[in-house]
Amino acid sequence: MPVTIVVGGQYGSEGKGKVVALLADRLSEPWIVRCGGPNSGHSVTIGGKTVVLRQVPSCATPQRAIFCLSAGCVVDEGVLFRELDLLEVDRDRIFVDPRAVIVTDEDREQERTSLSGIASTCSGTGAALIRRMSRASRTFLAEQSATLGSRCRIEPVAPLLHSVHDAGREIIIEGTQGFALSLLHGPDYPYVTSRDTTAAGFAMEAGLSPRLIDRIVMVIRTFPIRVGGPSGPFADELSWETVASIGNAPQVIPEYTSVTHRLRRVAQFNTDAVRLAASYNRPTSLAVMGIDRLDYENTGATKMEELTVVAGKFLNGIQVATQTPIEFIGTGFGTFDVIQAESVTAILPKLANLAYA
Repeated sequence: MPVTIVVGGQYGSEGKGKVVALLADRLSEPWIVRCGGPNSGHSVTIGGKTVVLRQVPSCATPQRAIFCLSAGCVVDEGVLFRELDLLEVDRDRIFVDPRAVIVTDEDREQERTSLSGIASTCSGTGAALIRRMSRASRTFLAEQSATLGSRCRIEPVAPLLHSVHDAGREIIIEGTQGFALSLLHGPDYPYVTSRDTTAAGFAMEAGLSPRLIDRIVMVIRTFPIRVGGPSGPFADELSWETVASIGNAPQVIPEYTSVTHRLRRVAQFNTDAVRLAASYNRPTSLAVMGIDRLDYENTGATKMEELTVVAGKFLNGIQVATQTPIEFIGTGFGTFDVIQAESVTAILPKLANLAYA
């Protein structure tokens, strides 16, 4: 059965949590794997309310899901416990790999004093990864925690996923941040994050062979964003007022980071950057978020026929540039403000028709 990886194609905050939740909503009991750490938050609509999750994988119906934190994860126990309480996830539905590394107060303090120049969230994620890679004696793993086992099942996640896959269950791997922030492949080093952020990197963190990956959904935005502060180069940067003017929006709605609440920077869509991300990730489909930002008339659309010609031209251009079909089109901030393709290939001629209407 399919293993799906959801990956970001720009600077993060593209809407990966939304796509993971939509994919999970199609399944009766999804297995969802989180990679990364508490330095990035994913927003999802649960019971009509927007919830930001930094540790538990995204899911609009958490009572149906099985959650896993991979060996590549960085875990903040306080954040994890608060989210388990919020979502009412019992111990039998959350698995943490014993080799996931735990964030300590020392990690957070180290980032506060040494990484302020690159707009770090100072969550301790990078410092914890450095400590693990250095194989320092003070490295604190999940299997050493005195409290984690009371709230989670501490078991090697990769063998568990292998068994789940062999039994015919579907697995969704939730990537973190975006391609341009990859430690290995991002173009703006050192203004990058502390891990690889490609689909291959997330498969590695989860312990899955590339041969098991059936689907890669790359999520992008009409107007890419990255964190505020000294976060590195950002081509064709705009103001939020300009974004509202381009889309003929009735009001300016700026966005803020979900973890640090900084005002996000925003820029014009860069086709070459998205094409590069697609060449590294080789997605089987795309999710394009913020079509309502491009043209306010698209807000809340749920059918292809409701999109404007401006939207059609933009979306068709992306498909042509990346040679990748679009599966999800985000039309608002909520998880279910979206157009979903029942068949990915069926959406292609519809977009082409809109583009040339």
